[in-house]
Amino acid sequence: MIVCPQCKQVKGVNLTSKTTKCAGCGKTLTVQKVKTYYETESQEKLRQAIGLLNAELDGKSVAFKKLLHDTHE
Repeated sequence: MIVCPQCKQVKGVNLTSKTTKCAGCGKTLTVQKVKTYYETESQEKLRQAIGLLNAELDGKSVAFKKLLHDTHE
């Protein structure tokens, strides 16, 4: 999982790819040059991590963590 340095869009990527295009601003990102925030083989864990980081960036992480907790009970 990476974050576009230009627009802060969070994106799941295959880390073996050389480049990826940001869905938010269209910038072509070199995968090895941007910070990797999270790695997993699980699509479910990746979706949760992307949601959590988006919530963090929006200042809504407490509400998102509660939603995740309530969903998994």
